[in-house]
Amino acid sequence: MRSLRRRFGTLRWRLMLSCFVAAFTAMISLAVTFVLVPGIISMMSPQRPVSLVQGLQTLAPKLAPSLRQDPPDQPRLIATLETFRAPIVITEALTNNLHYNGSVVPGKNATLLVLGSDGQMLATLAAPSPSNGALDHLRTLSGTKAVVAAALRNDTRTTDLIQNESGEPTVAAVPITDTGGTVRGVLLMGTDLTPLVRPLYLENLVGLIPTIILFALIASIFGVIFGMLTARGLTRRLQRLTSAADAWSQGDFAASVRDPSPDELGQLARDLNRMAEQLRNLLRDQQQLAVVEERNRLARDLHDSVKQQMFALTMLVGSAQLEVEDQSEAQRILAEAERVASNAQQEMTALIQALRPVALANKDLGAALRELCGDWQQRTGIACAVDVPDRLAVAPDAEQQVFRIVQEALANVAKHSGATHAEVHAADEQNTLVLRIRDNGRGFDMARAEGSGVGLSSMRERAESLGGSLRISSAAGGTRLELRVPLAQKRLTTRVGSPSDG
Repeated sequence: MRSLRRRFGTLRWRLMLSCFVAAFTAMISLAVTFVLVPGIISMMSPQRPVSLVQGLQTLAPKLAPSLRQDPPDQPRLIATLETFRAPIVITEALTNNLHYNGSVVPGKNATLLVLGSDGQMLATLAAPSPSNGALDHLRTLSGTKAVVAAALRNDTRTTDLIQNESGEPTVAAVPITDTGGTVRGVLLMGTDLTPLVRPLYLENLVGLIPTIILFALIASIFGVIFGMLTARGLTRRLQRLTSAADAWSQGDFAASVRDPSPDELGQLARDLNRMAEQLRNLLRDQQQLAVVEERNRLARDLHDSVKQQMFALTMLVGSAQLEVEDQSEAQRILAEAERVASNAQQEMTALIQALRPVALANKDLGAALRELCGDWQQRTGIACAVDVPDRLAVAPDAEQQVFRIVQEALANVAKHSGATHAEVHAADEQNTLVLRIRDNGRGFDMARAEGSGVGLSSMRERAESLGGSLRISSAAGGTRLELRVPLAQKRLTTRVGSPSDG
């Protein structure tokens, strides 16, 4: 039971059930609006069937011979009326396929009167019940005078020859004419059609119920099929969203939802893909920041512990040298120890700087590059012009790589170019960091330099690790270097400090 409840509680079954109920309700509502309600209104409204006039028109010629005499032959009229026992069939229908017949029988449920041309009553065939149009009641009906007047005028319009006021029996009249077309009298009928017609309409309505239910079921089946197809597409798209969400929950933000549809689900998929991309970038930046922080921690620990101990060791060795001035062998050993300790201290300083350049401590890349070029100019005596913006939107790990590339390039200029002037220019060009370095040195052979050391290859590897490129051109008169690195807005603005080498 619980499994069935879970199954029928899914979105697919809910959509199918909703479509079924909507289609069934719509068909029932249409049937009620356009069939049942009009049928009930017709059943409650006064009835004026045309077949009454048509039936009287077939009887009237049989009475004409008795009216040609002057005075009319009343016994013959009465005898002729007594023969009018054939039913007048009335057909009522709500649809073309549902027809129900009722019968009006003179003398049984209808009263016949023969009136002369002067309106005087000549013969009657009365019904046994006053409710069916008895003689006295018939002559007092409001519609009787109207239909009699129309018949005496030899009016051929059926609507004028039959009348039915609300709450009163139906009256119909036809003229009795001779062969010359002269009106000799009027054949008048009165009958209460309500007990006759209402059951006919009721049978019509009852007969329509199976048809209405059948059409409603057929429409509901089509509704279910439509709901199933619609739900199938929706559930497939939702399953893609669910699969991607499961992958994201496990840390796989490379997964994406493929839904090019322009509707709300398609827009949701695109929004979720953007969110996953932002989360992936955030995690990458957090990892990069964690790496930077760990490098800083290692640099700080080395600076505060090992480097200080190396410095203390150097001081102790120097003090020991003062105590053994007369022992040449001990002096030599202590001098060697002092040299090794000094070299270890220098190596430790280089290692700390490799973990986190001191120049980038609490500075943006632009300020660090300007400081680097100023120190380099002062140390080498080579003039250096610097054009670098104050702020460049570079991620923390990219800052270090760019700084190392510039550091390596300036070192090469100082060592190999023999230049007297250098320029460092950086700019943001269409969300790309473009950094150019050039000098006025003697240049070098690019093919030979590529295989002679790790400097150029190291710079290229650093550039490629950032998704950028490095181009170097050299000839007599100077060397030019151009670095291009994609920029991104810094999502992590925390600056991580590093220890100094003091």
